Amino acid sequence: MTNPVCYEQPLNERIRTLLRLEFLFHQSAYASAGESEWDSRAALQALLEILEITAHNDVKSELIKELERQAGLLIRLRQTPGVDSEALDGVLADIGQAVDCLRRLSNQGTDAVRTSDFLIAIRQRSIIPGGTCRFDLPGLHYWLKQPHAVRSQHLQDWLTPFRSLQDGVDLILQLIRNCARPQTETARQGFFQKNLGSGLPSQMVRVILPQESAVFPEISAGRHRFVIRFMEQPEPGQRASQTAADIRFQLVYCVI
Repeated sequence: MTNPVCYEQPLNERIRTLLRLEFLFHQSAYASAGESEWDSRAALQALLEILEITAHNDVKSELIKELERQAGLLIRLRQTPGVDSEALDGVLADIGQAVDCLRRLSNQGTDAVRTSDFLIAIRQRSIIPGGTCRFDLPGLHYWLKQPHAVRSQHLQDWLTPFRSLQDGVDLILQLIRNCARPQTETARQGFFQKNLGSGLPSQMVRVILPQESAVFPEISAGRHRFVIRFMEQPEPGQRASQTAADIRFQLVYCVI
């Protein structure tokens, strides 16, 4: 499949939070590298959303629990015939290092970012449509007019305390995405469903389509199964509707 597009659906609240954090870490990294004030605005917005998520979730504890759970599963695989012990040891070492970094992570650094008067002022105004306009926040306007090197350094200083969290998020999602291989499936008249397993936790559904595909999947999940409906929407102004065509696609059902 050339130029594939992957659509992902989390199957539990923990993975939902991790996917959102991954998205925000990527957005902040991309925008921080840009030189315009609009890039810096986008990086700040991503940082504020990272602060919001981590303020209401014990992300550090959740990451450690998930990494240790996955390490336990991998250790039990060591005696399985055909397992690459060298590769397995490398993954376990990565998990051990990530857990050690998270255990050493102090709240002092993240709290310093969270209590920054500059960021608090922006956060308070950002919930208002257009609330970060130059006349609302002259301090932000002044900062945005600083040289790119200055703004970039400040952004890195604010994001650095979250690096261990980002590394943990990236490692967990990498392990989950790599735990299963794509299987070719067919959605009859745009509809497909599959029962959830009753053993290991169901983590994520990944649907892979060619970039030129004229449909996109809407994925929903309940306690016992997940459903995929392939939708057509030729123009954004048109209402999306389920296709009547049979759709072949690649499915990755991540259970670990």
